[in-house]
Amino acid sequence: MKYIFWDIDGTLLKTGLAGVDALRNAIKCRFGIENFQFSHPLAGMTDSFIFKQTIKDIKGSCNAADAAGLLIHYHQLLEKYLPSHHGSLMPNVKETLQYFSKQQTNYKTCLLTGNTRAGAFAKLRHYGIAQYFDSRYSACGELSEDRCELAKTAYQRLYLLEPDLTPDNVIIVGDTPNDILCAQAIKARSLIILAGSTYNTEELKSYNPWQIIPELPDDPRDFAALLDKN
Repeated sequence: MKYIFWDIDGTLLKTGLAGVDALRNAIKCRFGIENFQFSHPLAGMTDSFIFKQTIKDIKGSCNAADAAGLLIHYHQLLEKYLPSHHGSLMPNVKETLQYFSKQQTNYKTCLLTGNTRAGAFAKLRHYGIAQYFDSRYSACGELSEDRCELAKTAYQRLYLLEPDLTPDNVIIVGDTPNDILCAQAIKARSLIILAGSTYNTEELKSYNPWQIIPELPDDPRDFAALLDKN
């Protein structure tokens, strides 16, 4: 069995900034700050890091109660905001996931995302693709602030189920340098899809990904053929 670990935002879908707006409004409700400006990048980061750093920027420190309160409020608003924002799946995502859901492809689709599990599946359900991912094989952003640690956790879980697993059987698909770095942390391959990325090709190439493609191919068999290359 081979495993494809998918990032969500910018790779599988775009929410039309529903997540950012939900977080900004959660900050407004919790801390009274209108239109909060983040001091750190959001793309490719884990929710654990984003929430902790945001609270540190506001209060100077972050405790568990502050983080939990903000996270709960964010999840509530995210469910509300997803329908009102004009997001969409990235090109050919649903067709690709449908193809890899067939047993004969010998691939399992998993998540490796900075989103919390609740946030991740809220987005996937809204865009109609949650059924293609098994949460048992996924690593989400509440596990660590460090995306590389998420990759290591995901690999360790797979290894317990499949002791013959090697990094060659794992491919991480994303749109940011952090997706490349977390693949390198477990010696797996990284495939970057440019269609939803905020980075250009040269920036991404400097991190030495395995492959960069403009978008998922129209025919999922072409994508499968690419993944089968060494």
